[in-house]
Amino acid sequence: MSAFRPKESIVRRFIAAESDSLVIETSETDSLNNQHLRILKLEGTWRANEENELCFDVVLHSGPPQTYTFKGAWKLNNNQQIEYNCGDGPDVLVFKGYWDLSSASRLAYIFEGSSTSRFEFKAQLESPVLVPKKGQLRYRLGAGVRRSRLSGGAPVIILYGEWKFGRNLGLIFQMDYGRGRIRRIEFGAQLTFNRDKIDFILTNLDGQPLGLTLTMTHKFLKTFDAQAFIRLKSLRNEQAVEAGISVPF
Repeated sequence: MSAFRPKESIVRRFIAAESDSLVIETSETDSLNNQHLRILKLEGTWRANEENELCFDVVLHSGPPQTYTFKGAWKLNNNQQIEYNCGDGPDVLVFKGYWDLSSASRLAYIFEGSSTSRFEFKAQLESPVLVPKKGQLRYRLGAGVRRSRLSGGAPVIILYGEWKFGRNLGLIFQMDYGRGRIRRIEFGAQLTFNRDKIDFILTNLDGQPLGLTLTMTHKFLKTFDAQAFIRLKSLRNEQAVEAGISVPF
């Protein structure tokens, strides 16, 4: 009688996520119980599916495309980058990129060094009115990003940054991604003057509204950017003259 031989088995482990590739380690045990390790670098494109799950579409030379879907929870690390815990030990994939606000209902994460890979998540602002001194944007994800039964509720993504004035009194949300990496999200703005505050109704650079309003009080604006305060005061006076009315400020 011949000796029993175990079936061949292959174990995959995700090593690294790069701009347009996924690095995988495979461990194969053959029928003689010999182990063979291989490192594979798969070329493809990263994206998010309708459930806000992270996906990688592998580009194959022949045959239909293959998709890896990462169904576990992802989170932001201290550098505001996306991290995914593979669930099989300490292995964590870190996606190097930066955030962009492309529309009112979408939150985009752009990969560094790629023109194709990006995550676009369905998201909703937790509050459409922003307070500049807090320096954060809070988005509640619409679907996906699974949580434990005990935590409940849709997860919230918090982006931290600093508000600044740009050219033509546009606004900039400047984010620190660690190790001296600074990225800026630029906005256009429509202004509404009130007695003791100004509302900046934010748009993207194409002039499309984002559903965001940044409210600055008269007192805060003076200390926040004195030069911008003077320019806004001058603009208010010009608008009042053109309209023939008094705009409170």
